[in-house]
Amino acid sequence: MPGGPVSEILGVLLDNARTHGRGTTRVAVRGLDDALAFDVSDEGIVQGEPVQLFDQGLTGDGQGTGIGLALARDLAVSMGGQLFLTSDTPATFTLLVPVRRDKHDAAEPTDR
Repeated sequence: MPGGPVSEILGVLLDNARTHGRGTTRVAVRGLDDALAFDVSDEGIVQGEPVQLFDQGLTGDGQGTGIGLALARDLAVSMGGQLFLTSDTPATFTLLVPVRRDKHDAAEPTDR
C-alpha cells in the first residue's frame, strides 16, 4: 500500500474509530524529540482492558473481530514504534513513529 506501515496503522485506527466509535473522529499529529505522535480519537468510550483490545480484539457488536488493532500494534513495534491506548474516554489511540535526523536536521519517519 502506498505510504507504508504508518498509513496501514492509521487506516486500522480510523476504521476502528468509524466502526466502534461515536461522533466525530479526530486525528492530531505532534512532533516529539525523536518521534512523531499520531493521536486518533473519537467520542466513544473504550470497552474492555487495553491488553484485551490488542491481544483479543474488539468483539461483541458484529462489526468484526478487532484483530486489526493487534496487527497494527505488531507493525508499529516492528518499525521501532509503539501503539497504545492513551485514553478510554474519549477513546484515543496514539501511534509513536521514531524519526531520524539527517545532516540538515530534517525529521523523517524511519519506516522508509
